[in-house]
Amino acid sequence: MAAVQPLVFDAELESVRERLQARKMAGRDDSLWMTQYNTRNNVSTSAGAEFKQTLGGLIMGIDRLSQYEKSSGTLGAFFSYSHSNIDFSRGGEGHVDSYSFGAYAGLQHESGFYLDSIAKANLFDNHVKGRMNSGGAADGDYRTWGIGAHLESGIRLSNNKWSATPYMAFTGFTGSAQKYALSNGMQADVDTTHMLRAEAGLGMDYRLILSNGG
Repeated sequence: MAAVQPLVFDAELESVRERLQARKMAGRDDSLWMTQYNTRNNVSTSAGAEFKQTLGGLIMGIDRLSQYEKSSGTLGAFFSYSHSNIDFSRGGEGHVDSYSFGAYAGLQHESGFYLDSIAKANLFDNHVKGRMNSGGAADGDYRTWGIGAHLESGIRLSNNKWSATPYMAFTGFTGSAQKYALSNGMQADVDTTHMLRAEAGLGMDYRLILSNGG
């Protein structure tokens, strides 16, 4: 179940990244926003465990866009809830309810350069129901915490209706360890989870302007 936490963190993070990108095109000073997100993952871990995750969630936030002489800045906060269903290939299942809150900031210069940052904390309520080698079943509940951050920088290069945005990003996440008891009396340990990822990419877009009237 520890491998599920970074996947939940990423799904929530992606919605905030998209919000920061959308804010670069927005003209309003203050804004309330809300979005729903859904993901599916098939995962194989280094320990040989395989599982399928189906996640659905809702995120709500508020932010402010400030205009400066040669740049604009966004500052906001958000809260999200998600529910994940987990099916293990070796038998058994589980689910994770995640509650998170965080803040984000973005700066965009008129030259096209931008810098985005996100920080958030998660509370994970975990339930697992596993099958024993003897053929029986046992279940248990436990709670863990997670914290993480994201930093992204790039430059938007525009030419009339076309634009290209090369960027680099770094994401880090740490989930807490926990010990818990199963319904059959066995003890289980969840190790600390760490994730560190570097990302480079290129975004492309084309703006289509529609004329009014016939």
